[in-house]
Amino acid sequence: DLTPLTTALSTTASSLTTSPPSIQTAFTLATFLPQPLWLLLILLPKSPLTKSLFSTYTPITICSLLHLFIVLTSITQPSGTAPLAEFADVFDPSGNPQNAMMGMMKYPNFVTEEWSHVLTWDLFVGRWIWLDGLKRGIFTAHSVLLCNLIGPPGLLLHFATCLVTGKGLAVDDVAEAEGEEG
Repeated sequence: DLTPLTTALSTTASSLTTSPPSIQTAFTLATFLPQPLWLLLILLPKSPLTKSLFSTYTPITICSLLHLFIVLTSITQPSGTAPLAEFADVFDPSGNPQNAMMGMMKYPNFVTEEWSHVLTWDLFVGRWIWLDGLKRGIFTAHSVLLCNLIGPPGLLLHFATCLVTGKGLAVDDVAEAEGEEG
C-alpha cells in the first residue's frame, strides 16, 4: 500500500506551495498597509497628516515589525523560508547566483519575507526623498511614486531632479554628524 508515501509526498509538496494562514495574512498586510502611506507622500506631501505620520519612524517601524513577524513565523515552519544551502549559493560567485535566487522563489515563506523586505526598504527610501524635498523645497511626487513602483530608480530620479533644479545633491550627512560629535 503506497497511501502513506503518497500522503507524505503530497503534504511535503503542499508545504512548498502554500504558507500558513498567518504568513499569507502578513503578506497581504505587507503589500497593502503601506499603499495609503505612499498616497499621502505622493498626493499630500505637505498635509499635516502626512507630516504627523512621517515625522517619526512609526510607519517604517510597523512595516519592519511585520517583516520580523514573517521571518520569525517562517523559521518555525517545517519548510522555513528557504534551505540555508540554497541561500548560500546566492553568494557563491563560482556558481550561478541568479539561478540560486530563482530557485529560492519556490518557497512561499521566502517570497513573503523578501517581498516585505523590499517594500519596507522602498518606504524607508521614499520617506527620505520626501523629507529631503520638504527640507530643501524640491518637488518629489514623481520620485516618490517611482520609488514605490520600482525602488532605486526613484532615488536616482530624485537626485536628477535636485541637480536639474539647481538644488544640488543632499548635504553630506556623515560630515554633518561628525561635526556634531566634536
